[in-house]
Amino acid sequence: MIKCSECGKDISDKATVCIGCGAPIHVLNNQTDTSNGSGKIDFDNFRAAFGKFSDQAATAVEGAICLGKNKATSAIESAISLGREAFQSQAEKDAAAIENLATQEFGASSEQTTESQLKCYKFKAALESTIDMKFAEVLKTKPEAEKYLSYVDAQILTASVRNIFKTVLSFTPPQMEAACRLSEAVLAPSAQEKQNLIKASIGLAGGTAGIGMVIGGVGAALGWGASIVTSITAAFVGSSIAGPVGWVIAGVGLAAIAGYFATSSNKQTDTERFLNVLKKASSKAVDAIWEKYGDELSKAADQGSSIS
Repeated sequence: MIKCSECGKDISDKATVCIGCGAPIHVLNNQTDTSNGSGKIDFDNFRAAFGKFSDQAATAVEGAICLGKNKATSAIESAISLGREAFQSQAEKDAAAIENLATQEFGASSEQTTESQLKCYKFKAALESTIDMKFAEVLKTKPEAEKYLSYVDAQILTASVRNIFKTVLSFTPPQMEAACRLSEAVLAPSAQEKQNLIKASIGLAGGTAGIGMVIGGVGAALGWGASIVTSITAAFVGSSIAGPVGWVIAGVGLAAIAGYFATSSNKQTDTERFLNVLKKASSKAVDAIWEKYGDELSKAADQGSSIS
């Protein structure tokens, strides 16, 4: 038995909703099973997180209008941090988060923050929360001395990201696929595997709108300078367009690019680097595709009944 985070009633740990107050339970259910490979559990977790952030975001915006404050953007973005403590005291977390969202000062006036932007912020917050929950699930299976991610674990987390988009769009947009593969490169077990992932990402990204944003997110997470981000972005956009000759040139540069993804001697540090890259690159990929797919993604996440 577990206690409902909303009303405190004792309920079965298999329950999906509280029998007392109806609050959803399955987001933090430790019995998550993704063995069927459908990605449905990942999307259910994401959809529930999206719904939570939707309510909190609405509270934040209403509070901003009433109080005459002008920083809605940072309030929505602050919701992202909720997922990092997904398995801590949910009641305390939610209460503090809602209070913070309703009272925090904003970076742009509510009038300047469009409905589409708010939906995008909520989607990205829920996406990051889902990554954190999947990360927590993976770590729970490991002994205390091995609380870090392996390359296989990294692939499990990137698969959970892909599944969200495959569930809604039936495919993973190339910007998001590039973000996932570049994230995997951080924990790839060899220099050759890193190069393979980078080369595959270049093949996906050549001429793709917004790839510079994704590379910028990777660079920010790994601490690259602006000149490095610029040169790597040029390689991603230009090499595919150049054809076979470009690949010869790119082949010379792949080892150098892979060097920027080199692992350290500390597995916990590398785990943090991977998570930072996955979150920031995925966030930038969402920005890049939002104009084209935002309505579809937001509607599917908010109206779960339409997802089979």
